[in-house]
Amino acid sequence: MAYHPRIESTDLASFLTTRTRNAELWFINNPRLENAILGYTAKLADRYNVKLYALAIEGNHIQGPALFPLGNRSNFMRDLNSSIAKAVGKHTPEYPGGRLWKRRYSSEFLPDAEDVEEYFFYTVLQPIKDGLVEKLSDYPGYNCFYDAIHGISKKFEIVNWTEFNLARRSNPEAKIKHFTKTVTLQYERLPGYENLSQAEYVKLMLEKFECRRREILLERYARGLGFKGRIKIKNTRRGSLPVNSKKADSTAKRPRILSISNERRAEFKNWYFSIYHEYKRASLLYRNGEWWVEFPPGTFRPGISANLRNMG
Repeated sequence: MAYHPRIESTDLASFLTTRTRNAELWFINNPRLENAILGYTAKLADRYNVKLYALAIEGNHIQGPALFPLGNRSNFMRDLNSSIAKAVGKHTPEYPGGRLWKRRYSSEFLPDAEDVEEYFFYTVLQPIKDGLVEKLSDYPGYNCFYDAIHGISKKFEIVNWTEFNLARRSNPEAKIKHFTKTVTLQYERLPGYENLSQAEYVKLMLEKFECRRREILLERYARGLGFKGRIKIKNTRRGSLPVNSKKADSTAKRPRILSISNERRAEFKNWYFSIYHEYKRASLLYRNGEWWVEFPPGTFRPGISANLRNMG
């Protein structure tokens, strides 16, 4: 089954994932690329007014939960994935070129605060759950957990390479610093904890994190699984293939709603499919020449050829 239509919502958070082609490990052992990804995320989150709860940059994928109050998730992801692809080409000498991403990003709705929290911890615990390290402090790459729970803001410098290169054509003495902007990356506090002090919030999140971490360790030990460890991670060659990676082809079934509650998942699946079927109806009428048909909220008119429009 092809990936489902991406309905926009101003109220429901989304869990977003983009994977590299062939699951190649381009997001490892490259601090310059890592900083570029964080900087572009900060720039675009500010541009599109995104509430970012967490962000994972791990091996072959970028992932995290976020809320889009302006209903512009597609614009944010389009620009972010394009920026990351360019950054990989710029900061990774081994990269052979060509398409970076396996396919378009995946997006599932998180209908409740509990679901946002679940996938916040899913995101920050990935290095442990994936068998890379036992403790977060051993992970050599970026992890957003401590920035997120402490409310830490981090600043990054972003160069507008398009304007800089244009300026260099007429002025070879143009300075990069004149085309550099400082951006700030900050994560949103998880919904439902707004009334806690910062200290109370940090204490509670640390306790929840450690409880989940121990559960993962016990589960892996029971299966006889160990951890790769910091040294082996740092010795991994960029662009290599992982020993194990989650795989799904274009025909694989994908969820529309992610929730820890079966009842809530069923409720919002009904909501999703009511919009989906209305979209399909409107889309058919539109493609048959009814140009002014009304589409349901959060959906967009499909693209059609100029010839077909002229026939109408």
